[in-house]
Amino acid sequence: MKRKITIMMLAAAMLCLLPYSQLEVHAEDFAGNESYYDSICRQSNKDAKTSAMCDRYQVYLSKKKEALRGQVAGIRSSVAQLQGNIDALQTEINKNQNLIDQLEAQIAENEAAILQIQGVIEQLQIDIKQTEADIELRDRQIKDRMVSEQASIGTNAYVEFVMGAKDLIDMVRIVDGISRITENDQDEIEALEADKAKLDQQKKEQERLKSDQEKAKKDNEESKAVAEQAKASQEELKNEYLRQEADLIQQMRSAQSAQQAVQSQIASIQNADLNFTASNGFIVPVQSGYRSAGTWAYPGGGFHAGRDFAASIGTPIYAPIGGVIVYANNPVPTTNGFLGNWVGYPAGGGNTVHMIGTVNGTTYAISFFHMAQESFLVSPGMAVSQGQQIGAVGHTGNSTGPHCHVEVFNLGNMSVQTAVAQFSASGADFAWGCGWNTSSTSCASRGAPCRERPENFFG
Repeated sequence: MKRKITIMMLAAAMLCLLPYSQLEVHAEDFAGNESYYDSICRQSNKDAKTSAMCDRYQVYLSKKKEALRGQVAGIRSSVAQLQGNIDALQTEINKNQNLIDQLEAQIAENEAAILQIQGVIEQLQIDIKQTEADIELRDRQIKDRMVSEQASIGTNAYVEFVMGAKDLIDMVRIVDGISRITENDQDEIEALEADKAKLDQQKKEQERLKSDQEKAKKDNEESKAVAEQAKASQEELKNEYLRQEADLIQQMRSAQSAQQAVQSQIASIQNADLNFTASNGFIVPVQSGYRSAGTWAYPGGGFHAGRDFAASIGTPIYAPIGGVIVYANNPVPTTNGFLGNWVGYPAGGGNTVHMIGTVNGTTYAISFFHMAQESFLVSPGMAVSQGQQIGAVGHTGNSTGPHCHVEVFNLGNMSVQTAVAQFSASGADFAWGCGWNTSSTSCASRGAPCRERPENFFG
């Protein structure tokens, strides 16, 4: 009797249950912890609370991306206001490049997320089928056992259990009958309920992940469009900067003195190895690079004294002729470049090499700027053969991206020995008296020493 009363109370309680209200969850500190939340939300979660947190995380990411896109739009609208102000241009270019880097990092992150989530969705599909199979098996086992118990229970409990009781008395009779099921059967019922809850969560997670994947795809399309806008702004900013750069370079390098640290990287005639093989012509120093800018102007305008070989960081740089290294210094990290970064000698060159050699009886001086700190294979006074690797492409000093800037000077019939001595005595005059902001010192305009167009030798 007591057992029936207890069952009735439980049944009444079950009938009175209402959907529970979820407890308030305080906002998570997503900022700075994105990697942690990414690792959680790109997986299938076992509970609804974690899934809800992942939904809030998606909202946070959307707001963060919108804020970044707003900054890009702000920079684009300010381009026209910065003309004539090279210091402001430097600041804005570096700020815009940071935004571009963030956008590209987001795009790459989203691409990885899309692939990762796809793998989780596919695994969930397998898990859902397995859970459904487990439910079907347990359901069949329970039903079979219930049918076998009907005779002893004295009622068609299975049919009534499935179809539902007519009234509370029927429910009590059914529950009393079910309570006679063995303990093993009860365990099966509990396992069945657990599997059903698991299946429900798996399906919800599958839908959540599919939604997140679609959001990531859509977001990537939007981010790519914004990145293109930012890059267009960057080109406008850079072109304006480069139009003003030549005079600034002249000022910076004219004011720069050869300090003790620089002097130690200059070859003296006493330590220079002049036993090199003269060349019959030039070879291309960066053989897998392409010309991103040539002499005497950048593509967008502004004086440019050499030829830029754009290539990925670490691309080998070879000696275009046989000669002697008269300056070699790599004081800065390979990727420290940005506009307005005047580190290195000459100012803004970053990691630099200068060599002197002869081709068909004419003496030439050749400079290499913005090199990598690694794979720096030469030192002052060292003789090099044509085609010998001297270093690698970097992104150092006053640089907008990975490349090697090459300048060529025609020294006429000056001997290599005299040229080395003059370079050392002048405190490393990389310009050979030709300046940094004019084409009037080109070999087409005057005799040696004069600036040659590298394109005449390297294409």
